[in-house]
Amino acid sequence: MNSPSPPAYTSQTLIKGLRLLEALVRDGGRSTLSAVAARLALPPQTAHRLALTLEAEGYLVRTAKGVYRAAPRLAALAQPSEPRPALAAGLRRPLARLAAQFGAYAHAGILEDSMVTYIVKERGDAAELFTAERMQLEAYCSAIGKILLAALPEPALAAYLAGGPLIALTPNTITDAAVLRDELATIRRTGIAYDRHEIRNDLFCIAVPLPPEDGRIEGAISLSFLGRTPDPAVRRKTIARLRAVARRLAGEAGQAGAASSART
Repeated sequence: MNSPSPPAYTSQTLIKGLRLLEALVRDGGRSTLSAVAARLALPPQTAHRLALTLEAEGYLVRTAKGVYRAAPRLAALAQPSEPRPALAAGLRRPLARLAAQFGAYAHAGILEDSMVTYIVKERGDAAELFTAERMQLEAYCSAIGKILLAALPEPALAAYLAGGPLIALTPNTITDAAVLRDELATIRRTGIAYDRHEIRNDLFCIAVPLPPEDGRIEGAISLSFLGRTPDPAVRRKTIARLRAVARRLAGEAGQAGAASSART
């Protein structure tokens, strides 16, 4: 039985390019371009032209003469989309300034599947920290996570606390659900959360909530001090600067909402 003819509006060049791209990615660099083209019954000249185009656009990379594999740009297409891109974009520059000012790490995070997902990481310290954007971390032992847990409705918080053991990452990690609940109540009242060397012995973090959306706190920002514990004066200054970033974000959101209402 003959294969159905493609619709008249399709691009045969694009179809050939996509088929070649798929074949090269699946091959993983084991075969030359000529060998892959032969398996596709693609003329060598056509395959060469298409491969050069895909290489120029960043979808393929040549690893040896006549051998291609997927380039980072193509691999990035398979990654999950960035969570909350508008929020991350609005926080990146002010958090970068904070990180540089304090010689610390600035983060923004949201709660996903009871885990903190980092949406921004800005570095102000020469040392390397294990965190990364899109990385997830347990909420109960991180300052951002505690802010977000404290904002949960009571049924959701009760379910989280009953959901399993709180594993000790350091001697300072809170592993008693009742103790954690008491700390979350304090955080709810003060709007400040700390990671007092609970993830790592050499890491101290301070977090505050971002402005509520639809009446609920959906994100938080923090400064993380690696290799040192900030004194009370630095802590107060850190909290003031973090809150200023949060207020600024709230003001910008309000202005954007007012402008949108005016247009409609």
